[in-house]
Amino acid sequence: ALELVAAFGLGQRLARETLSKQKLDSPELVSELVGPEMRRLRTESLRVILLDTRYRLLHIEEVSLGSLNESIAHPREIFRPALTYSAHAVIVVHNHPSGDASPSQTDHSLTRRLAEAAELLQIKLLDHIIIGAPSGGSPGYFSFKEAGVL
Repeated sequence: ALELVAAFGLGQRLARETLSKQKLDSPELVSELVGPEMRRLRTESLRVILLDTRYRLLHIEEVSLGSLNESIAHPREIFRPALTYSAHAVIVVHNHPSGDASPSQTDHSLTRRLAEAAELLQIKLLDHIIIGAPSGGSPGYFSFKEAGVL
């Protein structure tokens, strides 16, 4: 059993290293990168994925760890790591421990505020993605970009 856990961990690290060298320009790739870990969390976690000018991974920073159904973060906390790492673009991602990736009113409001802040800071907000559980025909995430909000 211990060998199986070690092999699984190694596989995840290799997949993450491969994805970190790719252009992260789709919610599917972001879901592959952070989804497996974030789906196991019992509380909401909000992370910012920092990207260079070619949309390759610079860093992933956990900005907020919340309760069962809410992760509170202010745009200044979300964009602080982007400024520190001189990121060209960011993708904001958080999980819904319930497994339902549908956005709440708070999620919509946060996305609007993030878009405004990104414009002022001249940092591209590529997407805000909610990680849930895949089921039926659902991919297990919601993308504000795919939904036409961003």
